[in-house]
Amino acid sequence: MPGETGFVAIAIPLIAEGRPEPDDHSVTGYLFKPAGAGPFPAVVMMHGCDGLGWLRPNRPSWTLFKGYAERYVAHGYAALVLDSFEPRGIADACGAPMTVTPARRAWDALSAARYLAGLADIDPCRLVLQGDSHGRLSVLSALRRGGPGPSPFAAGIAFYPGCIAASGFTAPVLILIGDKDDWTPALRCERMVRALENEGRHEVELKVFPGATHAFDFPMQPHTNALGHFLAHDATATAASWQAIDAFLGRVTGARKQE
Repeated sequence: MPGETGFVAIAIPLIAEGRPEPDDHSVTGYLFKPAGAGPFPAVVMMHGCDGLGWLRPNRPSWTLFKGYAERYVAHGYAALVLDSFEPRGIADACGAPMTVTPARRAWDALSAARYLAGLADIDPCRLVLQGDSHGRLSVLSALRRGGPGPSPFAAGIAFYPGCIAASGFTAPVLILIGDKDDWTPALRCERMVRALENEGRHEVELKVFPGATHAFDFPMQPHTNALGHFLAHDATATAASWQAIDAFLGRVTGARKQE
């Protein structure tokens, strides 16, 4: 990314249990930090099935996640954008067999958390995991009870996830989804939340936005993609999502701040 500033690119060593391939040693992270000494809360962000869009004109996914990161920095958070695909030679996993599964990417997230926890200016008790689309399943996998390993995350944020039955989560989770999502329907998330609440579990906060489609926060013209799903930017749902995120993080990361 010649000419770009405001972040550093780093190689994040993978936790051994999360390396199913012998040559799978690290993933790439792009770390953004606020000015000052810290310690800062930090958000680990995971891209969707289209990766970070390095091979696409205008790099749309990278632009989206860089904007996310800059917003978090403006609110006093460090932000680490993970690239789970390019280091493994994958450009796009939309509609393709999952050569890098959400469960495998959950180990990427845990590895990133271990890396951040080793930095003197990061607060290890205020780590947040955020994922979009394909990355959102990695959030739910990393935070689910009985997941791949002890979760270091104080909270999770999942944009338009494909919700499945779950036994609960180890930290509060905010789910943001549109009621017109025909790729990962909101109804599945509503059913998951009801099932958890019936078991006395209330760690999931679900926000369903009227009229919003899959990838509603992605600046784009309305269109039907190659897989037959309708996608459209929704500025109202996007703004409401960030209001929900601000309120959610104000509660959950504040509660676990180190003294």
